[in-house]
Amino acid sequence: MAEPRVFLKENRGRIEENYLEQAKNLPRVFAPVDEKLQKCTEEVALACKYLYAFMPYSDIGNYPFEVFLDYAENGVRLWKENPQVADLPEEIFLNYVLFHRVNEEEIAQCRTYFRAEIGSRIQGMNFREAALEVNYWCAEEATYHCTDDRTLSAISVYRRGNGRCGEESVFTVNALRSVGVPARQVYAPKWSHCDDNHAWVEIWCDGKWYFLGACEPEEILNKGWFTNASSRAMMIHSRVFDTKIPEGEVIGTDGMVTMLNELKRYAVTKEITVTVKDTQGLPAEGAEVSFEVLNYSEYAPIAEKKTDSKGTARLTTGLGSLHISARMCSDGEWFYAETVMNTDKEDNCELCLVPQDKRNDGESEKWTAADIFAPHDAPVNTDMPTPEQKAKGNKRLAAANVHREQKVRNWSNPECERFLEKKVNRIEEAIAASYREDLLRVLTEKDRTDCISDVLEEHLELAIPYHGMMKKDTFVSYVLNPRVDDEVLQKYRREIKKHFSRTEKQELRDDPSRIWNLIEKAIVSRPEKERSSVITTPAGCIRTCTGSFLSKKILFVAIARTLGVAARLNPHDRSMEYMKNGRFVPVLARTEKNCTLILKAGETVQWKYFQNWSIAKLENGRYTSLKLGAENFEDQILNLPLESGNYRILTSNRLPNGNMFANEYHFEIQPGETKEIELVLREADLEDMLENISMPEFMLKTEDGTEVKASDLTADGKHILMFLEEEKEPTEHILNEMMEQEEAFAGYAEQIIFVVRSKEALETPTLSKALAKLKNIQIYYDDFSEIINTLGRRMYVDPDKLPLIIVTNGSLNGIYATSGYNVGTGDMLLRLM
Repeated sequence: MAEPRVFLKENRGRIEENYLEQAKNLPRVFAPVDEKLQKCTEEVALACKYLYAFMPYSDIGNYPFEVFLDYAENGVRLWKENPQVADLPEEIFLNYVLFHRVNEEEIAQCRTYFRAEIGSRIQGMNFREAALEVNYWCAEEATYHCTDDRTLSAISVYRRGNGRCGEESVFTVNALRSVGVPARQVYAPKWSHCDDNHAWVEIWCDGKWYFLGACEPEEILNKGWFTNASSRAMMIHSRVFDTKIPEGEVIGTDGMVTMLNELKRYAVTKEITVTVKDTQGLPAEGAEVSFEVLNYSEYAPIAEKKTDSKGTARLTTGLGSLHISARMCSDGEWFYAETVMNTDKEDNCELCLVPQDKRNDGESEKWTAADIFAPHDAPVNTDMPTPEQKAKGNKRLAAANVHREQKVRNWSNPECERFLEKKVNRIEEAIAASYREDLLRVLTEKDRTDCISDVLEEHLELAIPYHGMMKKDTFVSYVLNPRVDDEVLQKYRREIKKHFSRTEKQELRDDPSRIWNLIEKAIVSRPEKERSSVITTPAGCIRTCTGSFLSKKILFVAIARTLGVAARLNPHDRSMEYMKNGRFVPVLARTEKNCTLILKAGETVQWKYFQNWSIAKLENGRYTSLKLGAENFEDQILNLPLESGNYRILTSNRLPNGNMFANEYHFEIQPGETKEIELVLREADLEDMLENISMPEFMLKTEDGTEVKASDLTADGKHILMFLEEEKEPTEHILNEMMEQEEAFAGYAEQIIFVVRSKEALETPTLSKALAKLKNIQIYYDDFSEIINTLGRRMYVDPDKLPLIIVTNGSLNGIYATSGYNVGTGDMLLRLM
C-alpha cells in the first residue's frame, strides 16, 4: 500500500524555521497570528506559515490574517483535490500556486472566489488547456486601460473590468493560481526600442515555462502581440520572494525579492563582461554595477550585479546599447563611473571609479553625444495558430468583449455612493457633509474605483475639526486628503491620535519637524525584509514599528495631517514638507532648494519632460531623476529651484527605428548659485530613421469585395499605406498637408494606398477633396478590427491612434511608420519617397 502524501514534506522544516525567525523579529504582531493558526488544520497552518515566512514586512503590517488565510485554504484544497497540483515539485507549488503576492499590487482576498467562478470551465483539463481557457475568462472580465502607477489588487481589476498591463497580469496570475496552474508575471522593465515597458504571464507545464498575454487570449501558448517586441528587449525578468532561489541567472535583488533573467526565452542573447577598477587601477571587488537602458529620456536600470574578486560582473543580455554605471563606497566616500556599451559590437567594457564629488570638475560641463542602438527585430518564438484556430479565437474574443462591455457598462464603485449618501444627524456631520464631494474629488480616478466608505469616513470625521483653520483648497488637498503617495488607502488617523497626549499634539503642531524625530526613533527600516516599491501604510508602520524610508516619509505626512498640519511629499523629489506661513518648507535641511537652474530652450524644439529630456541628481553613487511634471517653458525659459549638488541632464531624440540620439550634460551647482544651460537636441539624418521590418501578410478588399494580398500591392518599389479615420483631426491634418503639397504628392499618387472602412468615408469633405486633387490614389477597404492592431504593433507605433501610415520598400517590407497626430508627416513622406 502506497504511503499517504505528506503536505510540503520536503520544505516543512525550512518553512517552520523561517516563520519562527519572522515571529521573533515582530513578536507583538505575531502573537495574535499564532493564536489564529492554532484554529487551522495542520496543512492550512503550514501554508499560512509559508506565506508569512517569505512575505515582506509591509504585508505583515498592512493586512489582517484573514486575507492570507484565503490564499492558504485555497492552495491546500487544490493540493488535496487536484492530482496535477499534488504532483508539482514543491518549489513550483509554493512560489507559483500558493504564494499570495505577484509583484507590488495591493493584496486582497480573491483566490477562493476566482476558483468558484472558473473551476467548472477547466474540469478535466491539463495545465496547458486550462491556462488557455482561464485567459479567455480573464478577457471576459478585464481589458487594458491606462492608469496611474499604483497597482490594484486582482479583485479590484476584476470588479472594475480594466487595468494597465501590470494589473492585467496580476489579475491573470491570480486567476491561474486560483485553479492550480503554476503562473508568474514576467516583465520587460523597459523596452529599448520605444518609451514603455510591458508585463505578461508565464505558466509552467510539461516541465518548462510558456508565455501568454494577460487578458489577451490565443488558441496557442507562446503567442502574443509582444512576441516581436520582446525579441528587441535587453532584459526580461521574473521575481521570487522565497529565499530558496530557482535555477537561473540572478540579475539583482530588491530587498527580499530576487530577480531572475528570463531573456533567453524571448530574444537572441550574449554574455557581456564589465570590469571595474578603483582609483589605483586595481580590481574593485564588491562594486555595484547597474545595467541601464535609455527610456523616457532617462537611464533606467534593468539589472544590477556586484563585481567579484577580479572586479568583473557578467550579464546575459540582448544585442543593443546599455548605459553601464558602477558605484562603490569606501571609508564613507562614494566613487562612481559610467559608460555606454553597444553589446552588438562589444563583449567587454572597463570602468574606472572616481570620487563622486569630483565627477564634475568644470571642464566636463559640456554636451556629450551618445548613440543608443535598439536590438534588431529577431523573434525566437515563431509559433502561429492555424487559420482554424485563429477564426475560433476571434469568435471567442468577440464574445468575451461583449460580455465584459455589458458587465462594466455604467459600473461605479458602490462605496462612493454609500459615502456620499450617509445621513446627517448632528451639526458636526452637517459640516462634514459639505466636504464629502471634495474628499472624493481630491482622490485619483483609480482611488475612486476601489476606495472603501468606512476608510473615507474616518478620514473625514477626524479631519473636519481643522477645516476652518486654513484655506479650503489647502485643507482639502493637504489635511483632509487620505492619499499621500502610492500607498494602500487605509484608516490611520484614530490610531495615530491615541499615541499622543493633548500636550504632545500641540507641541508637534507648533514644530512639525519634531514628528520626523519621533519617527526616526520609533520606526526601524529593514530594507532586506522589504520590497522598495511596496509601501507600509501609516497604520502598518505603527503596528510593526518598521517601514522603509519612503514609508516613514508617508507616515510623517499622515501624522501631520492627523494633527491638522498641512503636509505633503514634494512632487519632484518626494521630500517631506509642511506648510509654514502659507508656503511649504522642507523637514530636512539637506532637501532645501538653495540654488536655481535656468534652462533655455530653442524655438524649434518642443521640450517635454520624460519624453525628450530629464534631469537627475547624483547621490550615493547613483543618479535619481527628478519627478518634474507640469512645469512649462515660458518664453523658452524654465526656472528650476534645486538642491545643491551634482546633476546630469539628458536629452534624447527617439528615431522611428527605435534607436536614439542622446546628449548628456553633467554639472555641479553650489548653494546660492544660479546656473544657465541651453538644452540641445541632436538631429537625425533620414538614413538614421529607417528600418526593414517584415510585415505579416494581410488582405484588403476592393470596392466590389474582392480580396487582394498586401504582398502584391506593395511588390514593386516604394508605397505609402494610409489607414484613415475620416473627419477626425489627425487624419484631416495629414490630408491637408498632402493637398498643400499637391504637385509633389501627385507624382507618387499611384504608389499611395488609402484604406478606409466604407465607401461613405470617401464622400466626406476633406477626403473627397484630397482624392479629387490626387486622382490616381488607390482605394481599398477593411473593417480595421484586426489589421490595425497587427500592423501597428509590428511597426512599433501606437495601434490605438489613427491614421496609421506605413511606408514600404518592396513586398511587405516596412521601412517607416507613424500613427496619430504628427505635424510634418507630409514632408517626411516626401523625403522617404
